[in-house]
Amino acid sequence: MLVNIQKYRKGLAVFAAALLLFLPCFQGMAQGAETMDPSRETSLTVYFGHEGTGFSGVEFQLYRVAEMSETGAFSLTGSFAAYPVSLKGLDSSGWRALAQTLDAYIARDGLSPERTAVTGGDGLASFSGLSTGLYLVTGNGYEQGRYTYTPESFLVSLPGLSPEGEWSYTQAVAGKYGSTYDPPGGSGGGDDGGTVSRKVLKAWRGDEGESRPEEITVQLLRDGDVYDTVTLNQENNWRHTWTDLEKGGRWQVAEEETPEDYTVSVSQEGITFVMTNTYGPSTDIPEEPVPGGGLPPVEYIQEELVPMAMLPQTGVLWWPVPFLACGGLFLFLIGWGRGRHEESER
Repeated sequence: MLVNIQKYRKGLAVFAAALLLFLPCFQGMAQGAETMDPSRETSLTVYFGHEGTGFSGVEFQLYRVAEMSETGAFSLTGSFAAYPVSLKGLDSSGWRALAQTLDAYIARDGLSPERTAVTGGDGLASFSGLSTGLYLVTGNGYEQGRYTYTPESFLVSLPGLSPEGEWSYTQAVAGKYGSTYDPPGGSGGGDDGGTVSRKVLKAWRGDEGESRPEEITVQLLRDGDVYDTVTLNQENNWRHTWTDLEKGGRWQVAEEETPEDYTVSVSQEGITFVMTNTYGPSTDIPEEPVPGGGLPPVEYIQEELVPMAMLPQTGVLWWPVPFLACGGLFLFLIGWGRGRHEESER
């Protein structure tokens, strides 16, 4: 009888230990299955600065590009629904090109931002009370001495996913930026005595030339206004170079009219714009994307720059805990079973 009681106590102890060890596994599975709440408000803080020094008095603009489903799928909304762009299968360079493409459309068509905010002395611009969705962030330049710092437009998902796989409705990010130097004498680093050049290269993808148009028209924009238009075709190898452009201002390119069943994406590297037309419907968006696999990448602000209450709590990685706990339980049960086997052989 005493032996049975001892066995019962041992079994109860094993069950309790298993329950405690399995709990993190259940929690991990529950977190992985969490859906996004489209009715919740979100907030965004943007940092703009150089080497730890924030730039003050810089205006940032916020545009809601797409709605967001509970599973994290995006669908273009408002004026952006009319643009021939795709949100499908984008990597980091694809998200960057999409931001540049939409930025050019906004400048050309004079779209008004949903919100604006100005950075304070700490270089932070804050937006609150935002609906969930995909947002484009643009910003003005900042002059410091002979340097001009220009923020790069970027896309951010509100909410975003933390490393633990949980939806974070408070985002704090630092965008990338470019800088130009104006040396004494005012040449501005231009290509020739203060003038600059810009190039456009047309690339085609996914059509194998079957439905490709014979030509397309590209607009060169300066500060949002159409400065020039050119026609690209086989004769000029789908490329063009503008020379002797006045320095200053912001140069962008946009496709005047995108061919039917094509989407367009424009990426800029240096003075060259690569305009890619991809064959396929622009509405081909996965309904059930893998969480985190379809969200634009962003650079989180260092915690010392923003009060902890404003940051998504992403500093500690909790996702390995369930796997470690389950692994520990597996090893524990193997050891316990081996001990029982040895007792039975005695």
